[in-house]
Amino acid sequence: MRLLIWVLLLLPTLFIQVIGAERPAKSIAFYYDSIDSVRELMSYERVVVTPSLITERQIETLHKAGTQVFAYLSIGEYDEKILPESLSLLSPVQNTNWQSHVMDLSAIAWREHLLQRASQYVTKGFDGLFLDTLDSYYLFAEEEAAQAGQQQALALIIEELAGLNAKPKLILNRGFEVLEQVSGFAHAVVAESLYHGYDPINDSYREMSETDSEWLTNQLNRVKALNLEAIVIDYISGNEREAQKVAAQRLLNEGYTPYISDGLLYQFGVSTIEPIARRVLGFFDGTQEDYTGSLCHRLGATSIEYLGYVPECLDVNTIDFARLDINRYAAIVAWLDESTYNQQPQLQAWLAQHLNVRPMLFLGDLPTLPALRAELGLQTAGDLQGKINISQGKDWLKSTNTIAFSEFETYSKWLSAKPEVEVLLGVTDDTADTAGLLFSAPWGGAALSPLPITTLANDKEVWLIDPFRLLEKMLNLPAIPAADVTTETGRRILTSHVDGDGFPSKSWFPGKPYTAEVLMEHIFKPFNIPQTVSVIEGEVSKQGLYPEISAELETIARNIFSLPNIEVASHTFSHPFFWKSTTSTKVKKYGDNLPIPNYDVDFHKEIIGSIDYINQRLAPKDKKTNLILWSGGANPDEKTLGIAERANLLNVNGGNTNVVFGNSSLTQVSPTIAWYPTAVQVYAPVLNENVYTSEWTENFEGYRRVIETFELLGSPRRLKTIGIYYHMYSGTYPASLKAVKDVHAWAIQQEVTPLYLSEYAMRAKTLYETGLARTLDGRWQITSSGIKSLRLPHRLGTPVMNKSTIAGWEDSEDGKYLFLSDARATLTLSDQKDRTVRLKNANGQLLKWQRLGNVIRWSILSHVPLEFELAHAAKCKQSGNTTLHQVSTVENTVRYTSEKAGLFSGELRC
Repeated sequence: MRLLIWVLLLLPTLFIQVIGAERPAKSIAFYYDSIDSVRELMSYERVVVTPSLITERQIETLHKAGTQVFAYLSIGEYDEKILPESLSLLSPVQNTNWQSHVMDLSAIAWREHLLQRASQYVTKGFDGLFLDTLDSYYLFAEEEAAQAGQQQALALIIEELAGLNAKPKLILNRGFEVLEQVSGFAHAVVAESLYHGYDPINDSYREMSETDSEWLTNQLNRVKALNLEAIVIDYISGNEREAQKVAAQRLLNEGYTPYISDGLLYQFGVSTIEPIARRVLGFFDGTQEDYTGSLCHRLGATSIEYLGYVPECLDVNTIDFARLDINRYAAIVAWLDESTYNQQPQLQAWLAQHLNVRPMLFLGDLPTLPALRAELGLQTAGDLQGKINISQGKDWLKSTNTIAFSEFETYSKWLSAKPEVEVLLGVTDDTADTAGLLFSAPWGGAALSPLPITTLANDKEVWLIDPFRLLEKMLNLPAIPAADVTTETGRRILTSHVDGDGFPSKSWFPGKPYTAEVLMEHIFKPFNIPQTVSVIEGEVSKQGLYPEISAELETIARNIFSLPNIEVASHTFSHPFFWKSTTSTKVKKYGDNLPIPNYDVDFHKEIIGSIDYINQRLAPKDKKTNLILWSGGANPDEKTLGIAERANLLNVNGGNTNVVFGNSSLTQVSPTIAWYPTAVQVYAPVLNENVYTSEWTENFEGYRRVIETFELLGSPRRLKTIGIYYHMYSGTYPASLKAVKDVHAWAIQQEVTPLYLSEYAMRAKTLYETGLARTLDGRWQITSSGIKSLRLPHRLGTPVMNKSTIAGWEDSEDGKYLFLSDARATLTLSDQKDRTVRLKNANGQLLKWQRLGNVIRWSILSHVPLEFELAHAAKCKQSGNTTLHQVSTVENTVRYTSEKAGLFSGELRC
């Protein structure tokens, strides 16, 4: 964006859309910084961005969320430092404020350049263009005749841009001189600094003079008179959010669409909505561990994610702290050791700068900077000596854990140096001195070594304190509606998927059938729920390990894949055991991959090649696979994930979720996903039978214990779906087959919504790409690019249905599970019960829920015979679907069922 400083200091650029005066203003953002994620931008109905800083994938995500995307286009200036030779003669003067070249708008070559660039933006997926620097010609056209010529050329350029094949929407930044001429082509008109301005020269904010405001108001009245939307960008520091909201409301009251942000438009500002900061910043040291192996991700992310926030783990070695915007973060969690702090003076300086700006939680060790420790109010008095005992705060320790102080380790004796720093868990040593391990302070808190986790003799890590309680006490995060992927339409999601390992193995059943045949007859056919089945190409195809039986194996695979309830997936070509670097692991128990002759691992062949083989040789014509199930360590890095992403493939597997009664620490519960800017890995909700059978060496019936896992992860908090996950070799033994049958039999007796694994993956990959905002009048706004469910903490109240745009909710132990039928929803809450007719739960996917007066039109897709419940609907009449049966009415809740699966729709008259 360019700022023209002349007469008035009217600053950066913006965007606009034609709306009738009677329609509510649509939210808009102008954001010119780099874009790692669009989770904040999707809260706005329109966004203007720098085209080179957004990817086609991100534009697609915004479109899924219902957000229109506009590309910044400088009309009057060439906004790159080096002017191409072909355009060098077309620039009469330079704009020294921005080191840009002011262009002659009447030059044909310049107009062609603009049209070419605009066409590229439209092809990339932009919905429209934001036209800036419309009056830069004043810098060289001093005579009235010259100005008139430039204005005529400007009007022609705008007309030509509007006439491009895709008919992009145009937002004009000012352009008042040609306003009447081009009003028919404009979507909206933007003006900056009506009441609040910014001086880029000295980086300061100021109130605009009454004269300046009056002049600009008159110009904007001309915009309104032409029935065009008038958008105003005013500038207030991002650290003054309340002032931004007041300024936005004033503009809205005066009939403008507001956008209030920082002077460089690098922050997510206030429009008709205020985006809620949901990111929780964490750090890891990339010289010691990678992202997915870091404490920040594998131990810290799960509880943050559950609370509805987004864990963001950054490598301290690659952060540009000068560009790290504190305003997008709700809190900071630092889980680093002293050696890392010592090597990161910039990190420590940044933490000191933002102390008391955002709540901070330090885990394990504290920063080593003396001045920062002094500000924290914590000091060390040497080391604890001899026998250490808990002296206070034992209730903080989880009931099944005690602190095992090692005689081989030394622990610092931490003391509170300020009265406001409270010791929550204290210890004494042989010196009878009292010290603290857990502290709470106005700036947040600290859980210091040996907290917050310990490693047992069997090398398993366990939380010593409840991570949920720890976060809530130290960070004091506001309760928010939490994006959720455990639940669909009020019921817990059920999936079942099979890795292809062991497809060619013979079972121990009479006749020695292949394990795949055993599973087909005893699991895939009898349990008529969605199931996802994969094969390893190198086990089945003629190019693999068993060419002599390939024809037989392929026939079995085709028979399985032809079953109506089976989804097709790939488990790779050669089952790589490592997806990052095959040289980083010194001891390789199984090698790099299956020993296929004359083959070296090629990740493109593993992913794309195996998918092509399955689609061409095994899958029915109407059932193609779009899902890769990672093998071995299931640890792809961002580059490997990108292969699948570019091929539009979903992916699942990995993670480390494995808890049972007696071994249930949340250290063994992974987050839902590993998120990267260019791709997302979706972890398996729960690990497979290997971990229940000692790596398939004993207790072959052991997978039945996964039922304990599902129960533990469903209450008191619903942390995971019921995700059945096993291998083909579970069809080998009678005991292992019975375990799989028992698990499926238990699962279908629960109140669940069965989904294909790909349907779960589509939701899970978008978990962090969910927008949360508050409207200026206080309502919640949720914007989804894929998730269908929200968990509303009970303390936030109850939805007011006639003031909200959700379809309904189901009460549960840890909150109300709300379900969405559209990408955007608003939510008004109350502490009163709501007795409006609503959908209470269903075992299918809600596709439509539309209220029109006393009529509700609905549509649900169910992979099993449909069941659904309506609350407060005893007096309602159902019509439009004769296959539904009303089976009960209990406490004003009406239950409907159908004998078949499928797509159902109808009308409810109340």
